[in-house]
Amino acid sequence: MQSVNKQQISVQLPLSTINKIESLKKLDDGKISRNKIIESAVDFYFGYKTSEITQDYLCSIVGQKVEGMINNASNRSSKLQFKEAVEINVLTRIVASMMELDKDSYDKMRRKAVEDVKASKGIISAYEAQT
Repeated sequence: MQSVNKQQISVQLPLSTINKIESLKKLDDGKISRNKIIESAVDFYFGYKTSEITQDYLCSIVGQKVEGMINNASNRSSKLQFKEAVEINVLTRIVASMMELDKDSYDKMRRKAVEDVKASKGIISAYEAQT
């Protein structure tokens, strides 16, 4: 059996705690000592508290990582939306120049498009766009 350095200390415990220790001894038919019960309780509590600290640390790290991933995705999405907006603007200008639309006709079509998009909640139908 491995020798462990032990130090004797004096502990004052409430009577209810001592009764709990005695109950634990009886559950094990008296084969376990008070020292072992207290030592096991301290080991258990130490593990509980250190896992609590580890859990808080991990939650913080995971939260930071998720936030970073969301920010990256948001930045990429914003850049793509900007590029798409530029391309749509170019296409709109090309179509308007080919159709020789004046500003009033273009504004009228734009107002109609805004109304249609609002009414459809953004769902575009190619068939309805022709009418």
